[in-house]
Amino acid sequence: MNDLITVYITNYNYGNFLKKSINSVINQNYKNFKLIIIDDASTDNSVEIIKSFKFVKGVKFIFNKKRLGHVKSSNKAIKLAKGKYILRLDADDYLKNDALAKLVKIIKKNSRVKMVFPNFKWINSNGKVLTKFTYKNKPKYFLNDQPAHGACSLIDLKFLKQLGGYCEKFDRQDGFYIWLAILLKKYEINNSKENLFFYRKHQKNLSKNKLKILQTRLKIINHFLNKNRLNKEILLLKKNTKKKLSNLKIK
Repeated sequence: MNDLITVYITNYNYGNFLKKSINSVINQNYKNFKLIIIDDASTDNSVEIIKSFKFVKGVKFIFNKKRLGHVKSSNKAIKLAKGKYILRLDADDYLKNDALAKLVKIIKKNSRVKMVFPNFKWINSNGKVLTKFTYKNKPKYFLNDQPAHGACSLIDLKFLKQLGGYCEKFDRQDGFYIWLAILLKKYEINNSKENLFFYRKHQKNLSKNKLKILQTRLKIINHFLNKNRLNKEILLLKKNTKKKLSNLKIK
């Protein structure tokens, strides 16, 4: 039997895109999954849309009474998650219908691999494909390689639970946090060469502010550096990140 995968979606006021996101999970050709949807006190029509899926088997809803933010909402989902693997899908993005099947096929090949991440296609608010984003496919990844996007990576659920989920000290860059956590524990990460999800570019994207991204990355690096003071690779990562920050501020 195929391993159970938990997919979770956290949502705040993405009613315009939410139905597409949910349906992309329900319509996966890999059928052994559970879907957790956490609404973070939306004020648009999101709750109505979520409730329209109440009769769909395997779908669980959680409605936060007040805003917790993406990271805390994600940790709620992780605590409730069951199965072998977990995947986060952002409420404004959506998966190809064979995404789960292709990702799980890769991660099952090697027990040392704790995460598999795909390439993706950028789309605009109307769903038009703008361009493809292709990571450098490598047999082995290191701390200074470009980290995977936080969403749509298939992660070993037991590992993520043992880690305690995402660190709530940081309100963004959860993907970067997991990237470092896996590699510093001497586990491996793999990449699928295929474009398996659609990432929407619009005004509300958390990833748009480069300065805040780099500042948070530096904080995450320091967080891990406290436990790995003699790790030359993470010291180099800190140096490179500080250089990027400096260059950005100069511009």
